[in-house]
Parts: sequence; C-alpha cells; structure tokens
Amino acid sequence: MTTLHYTAGNNFTAQGTYAPATAGFNLADVSSVDELNSLPSGVKGMVYLDQGDGVTQSFIDALKPYIGNPNVYGFYLKDEPDPTGQYNTLVTAANLKAESDYIHANFPGAKTFITMMNMGSSETPTYANTYNPTNTHIDLFGIDPYPVRSDMSTVDYSMIDKAVAAAESAGISSDHIVPVFQTFGGGNWVDDSGGNYVMPTAAQEQTMLAHWAAAVPNPAFDYAYAWGSQNGDTALESSSALQSVFLQHNTATSTTVSTGGTGSTTTVPGSTGVTTTTSSGGTGTTTGSGNTTGSGTTTSGDTMTGSTVDTSSSGSTTNHSGYHHHHGLDFSQLATSTPAISSPTLTTSIAPTAPGTGSNTTDVTSTDVGSHWADLSGHHTDHHGWHF
Repeated sequence: MTTLHYTAGNNFTAQGTYAPATAGFNLADVSSVDELNSLPSGVKGMVYLDQGDGVTQSFIDALKPYIGNPNVYGFYLKDEPDPTGQYNTLVTAANLKAESDYIHANFPGAKTFITMMNMGSSETPTYANTYNPTNTHIDLFGIDPYPVRSDMSTVDYSMIDKAVAAAESAGISSDHIVPVFQTFGGGNWVDDSGGNYVMPTAAQEQTMLAHWAAAVPNPAFDYAYAWGSQNGDTALESSSALQSVFLQHNTATSTTVSTGGTGSTTTVPGSTGVTTTTSSGGTGTTTGSGNTTGSGTTTSGDTMTGSTVDTSSSGSTTNHSGYHHHHGLDFSQLATSTPAISSPTLTTSIAPTAPGTGSNTTDVTSTDVGSHWADLSGHHTDHHGWHF
C-alpha cells in the first residue's frame, strides 16, 4: 500500500496554497521552484518537465533549478510520449534513456516518470515495442485506463486488468507501474469508442480503487487524474463526494500485529479509513486499505461491477484555461477524417505490433491507419494541456 498520492492540474490556489492537501494528497504537481518551495511539510513535488528530446541545453536548463532541492520527489519527463511520431512529436526510447540517466547521475534518489500512450484500444490495449524500464531506464510508468463512459451500459472494470497485463507483457513489471485513477468526466473529451467520459460516482471510484489494489498492490505512488478541470469537464476539485473517497484512501494506514500461532489473519476496518490487520502466524502479511478486506485476496466492500453508468454528471464544469500539464494534444477535429498517406501501406521501424506478434515492424493498410487514428483521436484527449 503506497503512502504517496499524486493528482494533476490546478494544484495551487490564487494564494499559493496546495489545494489537494484537503483530500489527503501529498505528492504535488509542480512546474516552478516557487511552487516547490511553497509546499507544506510532508508534501513532496513531482516536477513536470515536458522534455523528450534527450539531454539538450533546454533539458539541462529546465532541470538545473531543482537540483539539490529536498522537496523534489521526481521528474515527470513527458505525458504520453509518442513512440511512432504518428500522433504527436516522435519521442525515442534513446532520448528518454539519456534524460533519465542524466537525472539519476545529477540528482541521486530522484525518480523519473512518464505516462504511457496506449497504442491499441481500451478493450485491447498494447504497449508493445514502445517504452519500458530496460530501454529507457525510467523508474515509473503511469497506466491510465478510464472505464466510466457514456457509451457503455455497464462499467467495464476489466479495462484496468487488461491495461496492467498489457504493460507487464511489454516489460513493465508491477513494481514499475503507477495506477492512474479516473476522476474526471463530461466536457468535450471523446473516448475511443465515440462516447464521452463520465465522472465516476463514489461507489464506482471505490470499485476502481479495489481493482487497482488487486492488480498493483504496492505502487511507488498512485495518481488521480485529475484535480483540475478543463475543456468543460468536471474533475476532482469540484466533487466533494470523490474528495471524501480519496481522503479515506489517501490517509488510510495499515497496522500488522503478530501474535504467533496458526497463521490466520483478520482485517478490522477502522472508523477513519484505518485498517488494522492482526496476524496470528507470522507466515505472511495481509495489508488493508480502508475499503479492502480479506486474507491473501483483496476485495472491495463496495463492489459495483456491472453497475449502470451514471450520466447525470451534475455539478459545475468550468473550463479553466491557464493550467499546467499534460500535453495539449487534441484530435477532436480529426475524429471524422484520416491522416493523409502517401502510399497504400505505411511501414515504421518502431510501430507497435498486435499483441503477441513479436515483430518490430508493422505494415498496415491505409484503411487500418485511418481506423487506428480514429481510435486514438478520441483516446488521446484523455490528458489535457495544463503546461504551456
């Protein structure tokens, strides 16, 4: 169970206060030294660099002000970098490796982080032949399936399990995976099935947390996307119900008491999200996190698998324009068109393969390219353009 909790966008009020602290978040989204130095005690900063060109002078200049600052947890190198150059600027694994190596050499202990671009669909995700710890030396990789959608009559929580399995198949083991939780909905973002994302209910959020806890039980940190709203969507900053869920999740603790004996375990939920686990045998450790119960297997006390999607999305949907990060990629204008192609087939040296094919190249017809582009045109509006 992680003790570090991150959420992106609009982290600071006009007065400079770290707003997500009210929901128990303690890993801040920062983009300046002033923001980093303003963090309250117990909160670390994830510095968003948005650098994917290798160790250029721009990269060195962006990194230099933070070196030696004790408030730094790590550096967010790039949000959903494109390993093909088909959907955004090409970012090579070699460039990311150079950046990560430079940070590790000049800032010992600092973590490097990216979120991953799913090169398939939500139902059949793939990260094959893209990035992993071996070819980039990056420490942590965000995986971000968002299952609460208007175009599905039930919430397909298995998107989470499929995304984790795809990441592991691509060489990203669970200890390198950062869970990214859906905490936004509405607005003008389009998913890869042509529908819209829906703000999760509290029960749906708890079920997502339980799925993630089973799939990646002890991440270095976890990530709620997003705190700040943009493009007309509703996000965590304006949902008291979800803030309550995350306050419990983020402040939960686990206490294991070993008494010797038969090896049975009992989990007792505390009144404020605290879970106490009593071990009678010392042959293993069971960790609880507020909404989890069980011995060896994590389950959710609020399981809602198959529940109907709530499409009401009540609440304000203010479009804030000055936020920072993720990339500003917006494919909405391409949703009904396909990219121009100069020949009947397109071959790229690092294009992702279909799951299980094992090839480093993919030949696709213009129809296939157009179809895949249309899928990605919706999918890659998930992360919005806070950093400018």
